[in-house]
Amino acid sequence: MSRRDSRLLPLLLLLLAAFALKAALLVHFDAHPLLQPAGDMDSGVYARLAAEVARGDVLLRGPGPVPYFVSPLYIYFLAAVHALSAGSLFAAKAVQIALGTAAVGLVWGMTRKLFDDRAALVAGILYALTGIVSFHEILILQAALDPFLTALSLFLLANALAPGRISSKVNREGAWAAAGAAFGLLALNRPNALLCVPAIAAALFLFLPFKENPLRALGVAGAFLAGTAAIVAFPLARNLIVSGEPVLISSHGGLNLLVGNGPGANGVYRWLEGITPSVSGQAADAKKLAERETGRTLTAREVSSFFSRRAFAWIASEPGTAARLFARKLWYVFSNDELALNFSSAWYRRESVLLRLLAVGPWLLVPLGMAGLALALRGAGRLSGRDAAIWASFVPVYALLVAAFFVATRYRLPLAVPLAAGAGGAVSIVLSALGKRERKPVLVAACVALPFLVLAVWPTGVDDGSSEEEIQWALHLIDTGDVSESAARLNALATVYPLPGVLWFRVGQAWAAAGRLDDAIPALERSLSIDAGQPETRGVLAAARERRGMERAMAGNAAAAVPDLEEAARLDPKNAAVRVNLAAILAERGATGDRARARALAAEALVLEPGYDKAEALLKALR
Repeated sequence: MSRRDSRLLPLLLLLLAAFALKAALLVHFDAHPLLQPAGDMDSGVYARLAAEVARGDVLLRGPGPVPYFVSPLYIYFLAAVHALSAGSLFAAKAVQIALGTAAVGLVWGMTRKLFDDRAALVAGILYALTGIVSFHEILILQAALDPFLTALSLFLLANALAPGRISSKVNREGAWAAAGAAFGLLALNRPNALLCVPAIAAALFLFLPFKENPLRALGVAGAFLAGTAAIVAFPLARNLIVSGEPVLISSHGGLNLLVGNGPGANGVYRWLEGITPSVSGQAADAKKLAERETGRTLTAREVSSFFSRRAFAWIASEPGTAARLFARKLWYVFSNDELALNFSSAWYRRESVLLRLLAVGPWLLVPLGMAGLALALRGAGRLSGRDAAIWASFVPVYALLVAAFFVATRYRLPLAVPLAAGAGGAVSIVLSALGKRERKPVLVAACVALPFLVLAVWPTGVDDGSSEEEIQWALHLIDTGDVSESAARLNALATVYPLPGVLWFRVGQAWAAAGRLDDAIPALERSLSIDAGQPETRGVLAAARERRGMERAMAGNAAAAVPDLEEAARLDPKNAAVRVNLAAILAERGATGDRARARALAAEALVLEPGYDKAEALLKALR
C-alpha cells in the first residue's frame, strides 16, 4: 500500500462510518410525526415555496412583488431535488446527509492543511460524532445545509492560504475567487454570514506578507470579494426584477434584530406583540405593524429599516442593559445548552439512543477548538500565525454576528466546523508536546481550554424546548387515540411545566377536537382552576359542555344533559343558543318548575338576541 493510500484509507473508513450513522438517524426519524413540514413554520414554508419553484414559478412571483423574506438558497435546493424525485422529501434528506458526509471529508481536508494528518483524523471523528449537526441534517430546514456550506467555504479558504498558493498568480486569484464564491453560497443560506466576507477580506489585506507589492494584497482581497459578489448577484437580480427593490438577499433582518434587541429581549427567540410567530405571519404582520405605526405604505426595505431603528433606539436608550444582553448572547453562542427554535434536539436526544451516541457537542468542541486555534495563531500548525489568523477570523466574526441578533442552536451550527478543526489540532499538538516533554504548548492549550470549558458547560437557565416538544408529542398521542400513554406523559409534564394552566388548556382543546369530551372537560376545568377567569378557557369549556349536553339529550339522557347545559350557560352568559336548547329540554320534562325555568331561559335568549325565532317560538309554546 502506498503512502497516499495509507493516508486516504482512514478517511474512506471515516466517511463510510459517518454516512452509516447519518443514514441510520434518517431512517429512524424520517416518519416521526413531529418532524414533518407543515403549516406556516419554517419547514412547512420552505417545502411549500420549493414546490412552487418546481412547478415553474422559478422567480417566486406567486407571493407577490416582494423581495425574498427568507433565505433563498434552501428553497432552490429543495426545488431541484423535488423536480428530480417527484417531490420526495426523503430524497432531499438523503442528499442532505450525503452533503453532511462530504462535510466530514472537508473538515478532514482543512484540518490537514492547518495542522497534520493525525489532527485531520481526530477532527473528522469529532465532527462526525457531533449530534446537533447530524440531527439538523435530517430536517427540512435551511440549517441542514449550513455545516456543509461552512465546511466548503473554510476548506477553500485554507486551500487558498496553503503554502505555495500565494506565489502563483493564476492559482492565487482562482483559489481566492472560489473561496469567496463558497462564502457567497453560505450567505444565501445564512444571510448574516455575508458580513464575514468583508471581515476576512480586511484580514487578508492586513496580514498577508505583501509589503513589497501591496497591490498583490489588494488583488487577493479583490478576487475573494468578487467571488462572493458573483453569487450574491443572483438574489439581488431576482429581487430587483420581481419587486424593484435592491434587497441584497432577504428582507427579514430588521425584524430579527428587534427580536434580539429591545424591551423584553432575552437573547433567544421571543414573540413580538402584533407579530404572529411564524414565517408567513412575520412577513405579513411586520408590514402591517410598520405601516400602521408610520401611517404610510412601506417597501420591504423600509419595513426592515423600521424595526432596525427601533432596535437601535432601544440600544441607545439602554446602553448598559444592551451591553449586558450582548455579553449574555455571546455566552449563549458557545454554550452547550440547547437553545431550541422550532425543534428541540434535546428532547429527541432523550427519545433516541442513536442520537445520544452522537455525544460530541459544544461541551467538547468549544474548549478544544479554541485551544487548537490559539496554538495555530502561535504558529504551531502548518500555516504561519498570520495566515492562521485570517482563517480563524471566521469564528469570532460569526459569533459576534449571531449575538447581534438572537441565538438558537441551529444558528450556531457553522461554528462546529472550525471548532472541530481546532479541536483536532489541539489534540495532535498536545500529544506531540507530551511525547517530546514540551510544556509550553500544553500550558497554552490548558489556559485557553479551561475558561472556555466553563463557559460551555455552565448552565444558562434557558428553556431547552423539551417541554414544548413533549406537549406536541402528547397532543399527537391524543390525536391517534393513545389515551394511556398521553395521560402518563401529561401528568409527569404537569409537575415541571412552568405554565400548567396553559398546558391543560391545550390538552383540553386537543381532546375536544378529537371528540373525547369526557376527557376534554376535566382538562379544561383543571386549566380554569389554575388560571381562573381566562376568557378563552371559559369559552372553550362552555362549548365543550354544550356539545356534550346536546349529545346526551339526543341520546335520550335529559337528566345528564341538563347539568352540562346549565354549566355552559353559566360559563358563557352571552350565548343565546345554549339557553334555548336548555329551555327546550326542560320544557319537555313538563314539571311546573322546569316549565317556569324554560320560560325564563327563552326570555333571556331573546334579550341577548332580539328576534331569535327559535326563542320566540319556544316562548309562545310555553305560554
